[in-house]
Amino acid sequence: MPNPTVQEQVEALTTVAKKLSAEGKEVQALEAYKTAAGLMPGAPWLQHRTAELARKHQQVEAAALHYRRAAAAFIGAGFPKRALAPLRMAWQVSLALLPGQAGVLVTIALELANVQRELGFVADAKLTLSNTNQAFKASGSPERVPSAGEFELRSTRAPSEPPESGVKGLAQAAAQGMMSRLQTAVKP
Repeated sequence: MPNPTVQEQVEALTTVAKKLSAEGKEVQALEAYKTAAGLMPGAPWLQHRTAELARKHQQVEAAALHYRRAAAAFIGAGFPKRALAPLRMAWQVSLALLPGQAGVLVTIALELANVQRELGFVADAKLTLSNTNQAFKASGSPERVPSAGEFELRSTRAPSEPPESGVKGLAQAAAQGMMSRLQTAVKP
């Protein structure tokens, strides 16, 4: 019998994970999802499911990683606007790592702010940076992200493009830039 393809391996693992989850063995299901997600990092639904289960079981670092991978997969598939929700979740769960592992939150905050900026949501990017610094201050962490001025927030949106148009007006180079930054950040 020939070796199963990656797709077949992932399907088998997700079937096992769903069965384990239905039996109440969610921690074991999470391990199966993690293995499947490692085989197929470009599947946003798989990365997101893995992140959600990791978050539920308070595996903060795993949750943040898989949320970031989901965002990278959405960008890679040409849906950068859909990357915002998983990046926001990665930011949210990473707050639990403060003050000890502040570097994780710095990385995620900068990724989220970059995607927001490149999609034309400059005010949201500024708010992300501000909220991140407030979280650091509240946790007693000396870490800080650049201020909005230092971050050089500028819109990549054409002046005539309405903000709600999302992906359509995004320059191909900007989308590729987002993808390469996120892929580099979330490699296993």
